[in-house]
Amino acid sequence: MSSKLSAVLALICILWIENTNARGTVHVREDGAIAQVLKNYDKYAYPGTTEQPIVKVWHGLSLEKMDYVGRKSKMTIEVWFELKWNDPRLTWSGTPARIRLPMSVIWTPDVVLFAHPNTKPLFNPNVVASRNGDVVLIPDAKYETKNCTQKNDDVIECKFKFGSWTYGADEIDLQAISPGMKLETYTENTEYQIVGTSAVREARKYDCCPETYDDIVYTIQIKPR
Repeated sequence: MSSKLSAVLALICILWIENTNARGTVHVREDGAIAQVLKNYDKYAYPGTTEQPIVKVWHGLSLEKMDYVGRKSKMTIEVWFELKWNDPRLTWSGTPARIRLPMSVIWTPDVVLFAHPNTKPLFNPNVVASRNGDVVLIPDAKYETKNCTQKNDDVIECKFKFGSWTYGADEIDLQAISPGMKLETYTENTEYQIVGTSAVREARKYDCCPETYDDIVYTIQIKPR
């Protein structure tokens, strides 16, 4: 190897080492906040505290598609469903303002469609947590119900009831985000038109348990075109 080539290779090695040392350890903006909030975090414990044992959970549905099969009295909907709550363990100071975390690493409300509680989201997105502890989760899902009845003027009314599977009203205060389903991203059905939607919060007692349980009943009213 010539002395000139050796000198060039030596210079490249020196520059590479200096560049590596100059860069040092890379600190991603979210590293510190994520490490802080997940340290000793127990995802199996709901975020109720001694001072505030009841966690307010907001629930909403944004309708994407709707289909109704008259001979089966069955309605199927595709929705983005939105959950919001506050978890005081997911708080930090400084930057960043928000972090993203997999659903699997934190506590999430077990709000389900009672008629089909095993329905799974079509997509499992990250949750977005703000530094004040506010958490937002927006998966999408497909739900169906046979709780449909014929009303006057050819109007068909179908109901979807959502609620927590295990948490009573003494632990979760379930509230509707809006008075009905959101229709901003809805794709019109060619056979039926939606003439109304509503979201009504109710409190019920069941034979199994002494406490009451909150639920939200979403109603969709349709009629043939």
